[in-house]
Amino acid sequence: MRLRALARTSRTRGMSPTEAAAHWIVRQDSGALGADDSADFEQWRSDPVHADAYRKASGAMALFDFDAADDPNLRALRQAALDAAPAPRPRYRLVGGLAIAASLAGVLALVGIEQNRAPLPARPGPVVAAAGSGDTRIAAEPSVYRTGVGERRTVRLPDGSNVTLNTNTRMVIAFSEGRRLIHLSRGQALFEVAHDANRPFTVEAADRQVTALGTIFEVRVDPGRVNVVLFRGRVVVDRVPDAPGSSVDEARITPTILKPGQQFDVELGAPQKVVAVDMDRQLLWRNGFVEFDDETLGHAVAEMNRYASKPIVLNNDGVAALHVSGLFRTGSPDQFIDAIQGILPVTAKPNAQGGIELSLASRKAP
Repeated sequence: MRLRALARTSRTRGMSPTEAAAHWIVRQDSGALGADDSADFEQWRSDPVHADAYRKASGAMALFDFDAADDPNLRALRQAALDAAPAPRPRYRLVGGLAIAASLAGVLALVGIEQNRAPLPARPGPVVAAAGSGDTRIAAEPSVYRTGVGERRTVRLPDGSNVTLNTNTRMVIAFSEGRRLIHLSRGQALFEVAHDANRPFTVEAADRQVTALGTIFEVRVDPGRVNVVLFRGRVVVDRVPDAPGSSVDEARITPTILKPGQQFDVELGAPQKVVAVDMDRQLLWRNGFVEFDDETLGHAVAEMNRYASKPIVLNNDGVAALHVSGLFRTGSPDQFIDAIQGILPVTAKPNAQGGIELSLASRKAP
């Protein structure tokens, strides 16, 4: 009996949990599991670590459900997955479905489901630039870019990508030979990614990460909230591996592929959602404007305060519940207040902090 058990477990011996999970999914998908193989699989999955790897791999398998025949971006994602697949270990041979299993394992690493993600090197390597291309393969050291309140800035990255930072934004760039990684710790940024099928471009914001190869997308991170809008191409939104403070339910999140015109939004304590957005309206901030369409004054003031050194304050008399529509210039709180007073029953007065407080206008006696 013991010899039989050892024979069953030898099929995935030497594989990492992620590689073994890819192996089992490929065999199940091809219908190649017999009775003994099924027992072998169940024994393997009885380990909680293996069960978790299998669950995550099953979610990643959804990436292969799309028909990529006419989608060059998805084809590139899959090719990058193949190129990023770990080399076979000498202690085992993966006989059936090698290419598919390698591709799936690569996607697991690409979208951040790899269980043991390698840390950033403590001492980055030297700068290596392709002759005549201006492309930097390895950054000399992580670079920090930031904007102040009300400031916008566009920077060109070593790989040729462009990033436009909105107000009060901070990001850290840590490129390596095999990956283009950016940490967006606060604020909002528009990424125009230079195509490179061999080096995925990943933006980490709070506990989410957005992975692309060459596309245009925007990421905004606020306290307890992450928002992603795609303008061109395809991106994969997933949870950062081993993010601190993750709950069991959050850990079961499967990767989300966005299409142009879609917005991914997740807020602390609420389920993630994907909705359609007006892309032109979404990009107004690049020109210094923001538009509200029948939104509460509380929401509008919170948005305008992102660009103001002295925030507008709302009285607790219910003024925040009023609704407002219109196109307003960011960084011009006085113009916003004047316009609000012209269309809503509100009054404005200076407060002790040097800002402005809005209140409901008192009704005159008849």
